[in-house]
Formats: sequence, C-alpha cells, structure tokens
Amino acid sequence: MPAFEITAPEEGRGGQLLGAHFRDGRATLDDPSPGVLLWFRRHGFTVDQVDDDGPPPPTAPPAPNAPPKPAGRSRSRSKTAKEG
Repeated sequence: MPAFEITAPEEGRGGQLLGAHFRDGRATLDDPSPGVLLWFRRHGFTVDQVDDDGPPPPTAPPAPNAPPKPAGRSRSRSKTAKEG
C-alpha cells in the first residue's frame, strides 16, 4: 500500500481536503486513488511518494530503460492507393 506526502502550495494550511488531513501545510495519504493525486497536482500541491511498496504515481515519467516508441508513419504512406 503506497503512501504519499501532500504539501500545500500555501504554508500553514490546516483542515481536511479529499480525505487528507492537513497540518502546517502537509498531509499523508495511504493508498489514495490516482484521481486524488492528479487533483492535488493540478491545483498546485506537491505530491511525493514516501515508500516503495507500489507503482509510481500516475503522472510519473516512463522508466529510463523503457523501450522507445516506434516512429509514426507519414501521412502519405497511410493512404491506400486506388486501383484503376
């Protein structure tokens, strides 16, 4: 079960937001949904994974050893030739 530390964009924030209990601008969430993490990121919060038990956050860049994507086909080659 991965845990994440959420840091508010403004210091001193307190209270509850999306199930996170903030104290002094920080909160820890255990196993939050990907949508909750994305919401916090979109609204200026910093999201850091604090353990390595699960997959990386949903917006993490691909691993450096991931195979490259194949090149796309040019537009002219994607059309089929008409037989006449």
